[in-house]
Amino acid sequence: MTKLKVLVSLLLWQGAVYAQKPNIILLKNATIIDGDANVKPRIGAVLIENGLVKSVSFAPLKGVNSKTTVIDCSGKFITPGLMDAHVHLGTGDLKNLNSAHSRADSIMANLLRHGITTVRDMAGNAPFLAECKKKVEKGKQAGPDLYYAAQFAGPGYFKMLGNGRDGGVDLGNTAWYRAISSKADVKPAILEAKKAGVTGIKIYADLSKELISEITNEAHQQGLLAWAHGAIFPSKPMDVAKSNVNSMSHANDLVFQQIKGDTIEIGAAWAQLYKGLKLDDQARDQMLLEMKKRGTFLDPTVFHAENNRMVNAALITRRANELGVKIVTGTDWIYPTKNESVPLLDEMKLLIDKCGLSPLQVIQSATINGALVTGLKDRGLVRAGKRADLLILNSDPLKSLDAFDQPDMVIKEGKIVVF
Repeated sequence: MTKLKVLVSLLLWQGAVYAQKPNIILLKNATIIDGDANVKPRIGAVLIENGLVKSVSFAPLKGVNSKTTVIDCSGKFITPGLMDAHVHLGTGDLKNLNSAHSRADSIMANLLRHGITTVRDMAGNAPFLAECKKKVEKGKQAGPDLYYAAQFAGPGYFKMLGNGRDGGVDLGNTAWYRAISSKADVKPAILEAKKAGVTGIKIYADLSKELISEITNEAHQQGLLAWAHGAIFPSKPMDVAKSNVNSMSHANDLVFQQIKGDTIEIGAAWAQLYKGLKLDDQARDQMLLEMKKRGTFLDPTVFHAENNRMVNAALITRRANELGVKIVTGTDWIYPTKNESVPLLDEMKLLIDKCGLSPLQVIQSATINGALVTGLKDRGLVRAGKRADLLILNSDPLKSLDAFDQPDMVIKEGKIVVF
């Protein structure tokens, strides 16, 4: 435990129980990295009260309340809490729920330990995820805030899966894994998904462009977000973008736009890719400019792609950033259960090393962009009125993202976390 943590250890949230009463914390003399890449980092102070950032000051402080806990952060750096915008916590073996929850609890604790204060789960067993979410909200389990999706696909997709998920009993017929055959299916399916607590609908596979648009429009009508894969098969990436989805996952999928024809067959498309499908710059730029025009976020999952020989993902993401497409950091990767480095850091490093983002742009992708793609306007920036989900780092993340690997302090909703 560092000297800074010892100083405040008596105020903290210990274990998995929120025990701290509302109080006032002042973090002074830190370099503040706002979360917006256009805001220059400056040395200042952050005042936290009742779980929110009350003020951010760059002037000398006067009249600090005697009830305020003052923490000197000289030489340290403050950023918003991080967000992984593409995780899967509810897709493993759930036959033994006690075992499944034990594993998920360990993963969630490690996410928070590494400064990840919010996650977007991109489809899994909704009752399981709802229980995970509730435990965190009630302070019974250390972990990030959890927002999750229902997965919609054509019946052919679920038939292909057979009995491989949730025992296969109701595959495609649950609120969270839903087979969509016609427009008539859409409205009631989204209503059921909403009742299951989802924040968005993940539009996944085996859907026509007409059904993609219907799902997206109805999700928005019912106050939900629409998140999609880059290619839905047989629908092409441009069909997805033109439906006004809020985000498109897997930058590598966008390469399938250049395949000739109005639709694409999944097996033939992937066969072409692994034979060395060369990226067409014109088709790529048309696709990305459509996303930019509609404000569609790109969830590129570059780390996932690099581990699966999908070299186009980094190239497409680099160009997306050059054209001004909004990027979020998602991993779609396995998280460790113990205190080990997390794949989000690998994703962030690749966005710099292979995709040309600046460190400030990467931090924005992992903070405010991740919040906005999930429909959250209350976090992701170090500003007055925002939730006090903050990290204190021992070294400058603009020089090395390794500063995020072991935050000196994690603050979630104004409570300092100790492990």
